[in-house]
Amino acid sequence: MEVGVVGLGSMGFAMASHILAAGHELTVYNRTEEKAHPLMEEGATFSHDPSGAAQGDVVITMLSDDFAVESVVFGNGEQEGFLAHQSPNCIHVSMSTIGVGLVKRMQSASEDQHKSFISAPVMGRPDVAKRGELVVMASGDKALIEKCQPVFDAIGRVTHNVGDCPTQAAVVKLAANFMLSSMIETLGEAFALVRKNGADHHKFLEIMAKDFFKSPIYEKYGAIIANERFGGSAFTVSLQEKDTRLAVAAAIESKVPMPILFAVENAFLSSIGQGKGDMDPCAIAQLAAENAGLS
Repeated sequence: MEVGVVGLGSMGFAMASHILAAGHELTVYNRTEEKAHPLMEEGATFSHDPSGAAQGDVVITMLSDDFAVESVVFGNGEQEGFLAHQSPNCIHVSMSTIGVGLVKRMQSASEDQHKSFISAPVMGRPDVAKRGELVVMASGDKALIEKCQPVFDAIGRVTHNVGDCPTQAAVVKLAANFMLSSMIETLGEAFALVRKNGADHHKFLEIMAKDFFKSPIYEKYGAIIANERFGGSAFTVSLQEKDTRLAVAAAIESKVPMPILFAVENAFLSSIGQGKGDMDPCAIAQLAAENAGLS
């Protein structure tokens, strides 16, 4: 297949690498061409504008936030968006974690211009993307999702069809990230309680992750918190706060009370206010320890 990837951050680059390794023809666009050089050395083509990546069978947008996605799809003062020039046979696959409102807007605009659009955000940190083991959650026209399956197979270990409307995948991703964020907050609070009473939080994590919940996610994120490995992450408190804020907006729009969600959003905002915005999202667990008087 002819595939375009717009956005070569830590996630987009890893996904593009697997797509290229799977034998697909790859065209990439990124604001900084230098990031594309390793892919170009392996046979990828670089486009100097987003439209060049939207001329094949599939174009993937994998960008950091709503503003970045809006800019490449609809354009901004500096460049024109690719939607107006998207090939009629090209399927735009939105894989970024973005707001439900923007997904609705892209769906409507695509329909108005007789262009194809589906939503397929992913679960997994950059290290998971590097291994090609992302979980893809797609929604939209079933036939379009099926056409994109070879691309999803290249970047992920499983694909779930979560609905017929593109906004459904966006909501599922925000709900999943909320659960992840609340788990981090819960682990931080539990560790603080255990530590304040003189027990070993490492042993507590072993019991919870291996013998009670039996969850590799608890084990992975719990180890980051227990060992205080909060630096050097490709994903940050600020990015996780953005995702949590989008979930808050979706909850308000849907009129769904989510008190835990609002509490977690406050934890992320507090962390950012204390200068932890560039740290790993698990750094919000430090707040629970500090509030308990622990170092």
